[in-house]
Amino acid sequence: MRIWQKIYFVTLLLFLLALNAGLFFAARFLFSYNLTQEKKKAETDCYFLCQNLEHDLSILERNGRYRDSVVKLLLESYQNFYEKQSITLSLEKIEKIKAPVLRSTVSGGGTRVEIVAEQNLLEPYQAYRIRYQKRLADFEEVWRMLKRMFAAVSLVMSVLLCLILYALMRRMLKPLGRLNERVARIAAGEYGQMGFLKPKTIWGRDEIFELSQNINQMSGTIKRQIEALEEENEKKQRLMDNMAHELKTPLTSIYGYAEYLRYAKASEEERCEGLCYIMEESGRLTKMSETMLSMRLYEEEESFFDYVSLSAAAEHLRKILAKKLQEKNLTLRTEFEMETAFGEEALFIHLFRNLLENAIRASNSGDTIIFRACCDKEKQIFEITDFGIGMEEEELEKITEAFYRVDKSRSRKEGGVGLGLSVADWIVKKLGGVMTFASSPGKGTKVTVLLQLPNKEVRSR
Repeated sequence: MRIWQKIYFVTLLLFLLALNAGLFFAARFLFSYNLTQEKKKAETDCYFLCQNLEHDLSILERNGRYRDSVVKLLLESYQNFYEKQSITLSLEKIEKIKAPVLRSTVSGGGTRVEIVAEQNLLEPYQAYRIRYQKRLADFEEVWRMLKRMFAAVSLVMSVLLCLILYALMRRMLKPLGRLNERVARIAAGEYGQMGFLKPKTIWGRDEIFELSQNINQMSGTIKRQIEALEEENEKKQRLMDNMAHELKTPLTSIYGYAEYLRYAKASEEERCEGLCYIMEESGRLTKMSETMLSMRLYEEEESFFDYVSLSAAAEHLRKILAKKLQEKNLTLRTEFEMETAFGEEALFIHLFRNLLENAIRASNSGDTIIFRACCDKEKQIFEITDFGIGMEEEELEKITEAFYRVDKSRSRKEGGVGLGLSVADWIVKKLGGVMTFASSPGKGTKVTVLLQLPNKEVRSR
């Protein structure tokens, strides 16, 4: 059974019980009120009837006509009068004389209702007791009509209530059915936003509307998280594929040369050439493992930021890269508009070394590489510009992936392992910054690193 059906039947039952109970009590109240009025009227008639009889009996006694037969005739005259009003009178002689108390009772069976009033006459006629018995014929008819009317009202109100309540329940709880369908779709793997719920329901921003918004938000969050996980898994898969490819090439070469040197009758010159290639490829593998290990170590270590001298860092980088700059006849020009940068020195050295090595590999012989640093009110800006081979725009989105190379043969020839920009991107994120690329084929590449400046409190230290 649907929830709207449960609510419908429970609410309908409560309403019908309340309606019929109200009608029943209203009918009983009207019946009791009218019956009380009739009872008072009967007592009043009985009281005045007693007084009239006492007066008539006193006259008979004064006239010497006070006998039972005459009293009987007198009572018959009263009976004939009251009989037209559906009232029965009787005069009884009582053996045990009691005080003249007026009392009345109501009796009823089925649809018949009667009122009986009794009272003893006063002295010297206290041996007589008048009995006043009235059948409420009109009252019975009115009561029957009243019951029929209340039954008709109850029936009409019940039918109307059933229809109105059904329409309201279906209208009010219709969004729940849609929400249920949406949750079922989410369970089946559809995480798009709901497009069928209006900004406001007919009842305003109620709990159902808030629930739909929360489900929308949950659906969007799950969708984004799944997309992020899928993207992350895709990156990991690409990393594993690229790593397997990167390892396969040098390992195959090392194994091939080693097997050749072991079994072939090679000259001394060929042996030296083979050993040099084995050493070169082994060095690349060592550099790759050292780079990946350094990323792991930097990730586990806690960073301690401080002011770093840019001139000292640039001099250190010149010494490290001197051989590579000299081999390609390149010039490294520094343009620093600030003396210090805020960050971690080891991360700075590793970051700019990777970026400069990448610029050296992309540059042509005799080119100049520009290393520029400046700052504005909120950010530190570092730019490394080369005028080398450049890249297509679609390649800029992939160059920070591990082992991705724009020109694979050129990178391997110059000793790259395909992790430089990936490590640089990781370091920039660890420093809380952003790295962007601008490049054109044949015109070179500019790498921009934006790092947050410390707040005023840290600056003043």
